[in-house]
Amino acid sequence: MGNTFEYATTPLALASLIAILVVGLLKVISAGKNNALNRMITHYGFTLVLLFGLVGNGIYLFNSYQSSEALIIGTAIDKNSGKYLPRVQVDTGGHARGMTSDTGDFVLAIPKSRITDQYQISASLEGYERQTATINHQAKMFVRFELEKTRLNFDTAMQVADARIVVGHYLGLPEIQLSIKFNNPLSAAIVFKDLQLDVVSPTGNTRHLAQIGATLNSHSNLQAPLQSIYVSPSSSAQYLFRFIQYDVQTHQIAISAQTSMQTRPDFQLRGPQIGNTLLEPALTQQLSTLMSASWFWEVGESIVNVSANVDGETVRFSRAIPITSDQIDAMKAISNYYKDGFGLYPQVSLMPVGSAIPGHQIESSAL
Repeated sequence: MGNTFEYATTPLALASLIAILVVGLLKVISAGKNNALNRMITHYGFTLVLLFGLVGNGIYLFNSYQSSEALIIGTAIDKNSGKYLPRVQVDTGGHARGMTSDTGDFVLAIPKSRITDQYQISASLEGYERQTATINHQAKMFVRFELEKTRLNFDTAMQVADARIVVGHYLGLPEIQLSIKFNNPLSAAIVFKDLQLDVVSPTGNTRHLAQIGATLNSHSNLQAPLQSIYVSPSSSAQYLFRFIQYDVQTHQIAISAQTSMQTRPDFQLRGPQIGNTLLEPALTQQLSTLMSASWFWEVGESIVNVSANVDGETVRFSRAIPITSDQIDAMKAISNYYKDGFGLYPQVSLMPVGSAIPGHQIESSAL
């Protein structure tokens, strides 16, 4: 019997041994008694044995939990607001993992077999920067995470989509077409507002260009300017934009050209035109004069600065555009472009650059 108790080291084993003894005792007690008493003793006897077994197992598991596991106890809050963060994923790199409660608390139990001298604990939640902490082993360890919301990377939020900037002019005023890619790595949608473009010439002159149209790609018709560019969470959006120095002076020139269009049926000669309507020779000279007076492009490296507003902060990028004398000569040959049917208004065609041969529309140079 003494050897038997040495091996009965768990509550389950002890409960089994007690059950055997009680069954034998009940048989002795109930021998010769009536069946009702026998059933009552049997019922309450086994109920008592079962109760002892459950209590004993509970005590055993609690003592084992206390003695064989290390506990990491902590909280996770928003660093800016101080609010407790629920559903934060907490991980110790293979030792234990869990999630914060609605009140931002968590408890990780590290099994005895996985206890080490040090633990690397990480906390991560969508929309927040991942944070890590290193703690030394103790029976109970405490850690507090103060998570910061993921911020937009302003260096990559807005980019030239295909590294191409198409340069031209409208009556000598700067005109640019470029594709812009808007990137949103955040878990919430963002809106780019007030898209602007400025050009700085090699001699330091600056012109502001207004967005006059946008389209999804170069094969679609130009639509109205986009006042706001909405980008869904964890995605990108790309548009082709057209910018021109469209100020009061430019508007007056365009209106003057439109009201002076020559519509007489007997005007058969192919000449300068606006859209598909020919212009009077006198107006052609007037436009050329205005073009020379307002000319902006210079030989050398011009700088294009693009900016937009996101939640009150400015996102921007800059690109250098080298322009050669041949390209400027091609742009200045405005009369030759008119003769070959290039329009001004309202369907303004971009004056392509890259060739000194007037009247030849060439492919836009990749810059």
